Amino acid sequence: MKISRRKFLVSAIAAGTLGGLGAIVANGDTKPAFVWRGSALGGEARVSLYGTGREAADEALAAVAREIERLEAIFSLHRSESELSRLNADGHLSAPSRDLVDVVADALTWREKTGGAFDPTIQPVWQALAKEATVAPDILATAGAPITITAEGITLAKNSALTLNGIAQGRIADRVTEILTSRGFIDVVIDAGELRLPGKERRAVGIPAAKAAVSVAEVAIATSEPGSLVFDPKTWRHHLIDPRTGTSPRHWQSISVFATTAQTADALSTAFAVMHHETVSDLASSIGDVAVIGCDSKGRIRRFGDPTIFGAQGAVT
Repeated sequence: MKISRRKFLVSAIAAGTLGGLGAIVANGDTKPAFVWRGSALGGEARVSLYGTGREAADEALAAVAREIERLEAIFSLHRSESELSRLNADGHLSAPSRDLVDVVADALTWREKTGGAFDPTIQPVWQALAKEATVAPDILATAGAPITITAEGITLAKNSALTLNGIAQGRIADRVTEILTSRGFIDVVIDAGELRLPGKERRAVGIPAAKAAVSVAEVAIATSEPGSLVFDPKTWRHHLIDPRTGTSPRHWQSISVFATTAQTADALSTAFAVMHHETVSDLASSIGDVAVIGCDSKGRIRRFGDPTIFGAQGAVT
């Protein structure tokens, strides 16, 4: 599905108008009729329904809560009995769920397309760098390790481990969208770490660190910001680590990806955050149906992707 000009409006606004981090949904004069709040993979989650009755909303949000719990039991690294935790512990998981197989396969696809900038096998490197300034060569060598997916299960290379936090939150947002739309709910806002706005009603989304406001509909948005988790302020070692080098690049202050699914936006925002802007530009153009807006390390606002999305002067009218 193509993200058309009428569905996407980006307006650059003056520096300092927006402050803070992350993405903010401004719902305007219309407030949600019902809101569910909870957590998804360690982060806050929020689902807002508009223009509906209590009984239908209660049933739909109960189904949402059940689905998020089911997906937590698959993807969470904080639950020892989750499918992902058992895969990491044993190196093999028999009869994995379709969700795990699909997300791991998608992660491998993005690893190939991004030249290793997105890599689910970064978990050992991430854990090491969260504690120490450098990572041992043998640990760094675990990044890029092969993953075998067969009819019998998923198998990891020796000493390898996965994290799917850079893609599974998007999966959750997409699955919640599917549940709600199947029940007839279109005018909704889903924030499960990544935003999904499936309805035709435009809503304003602030990307504060990029000093940008977007008015969007029928789109998913994921934002990566190095400053949201810094391990060492002196060296600016942050949580967005390049799997190929074991370093925390300083290319971006904030970068947001707009795509047709939250799973795609999630994976690409993770990868693009460790890539130079020229590489991001080339890759965004080659993928298609993707737009990017970010604030680079020098405070410059950069936009990539389909030029008709942003317009010649930085705004589409």
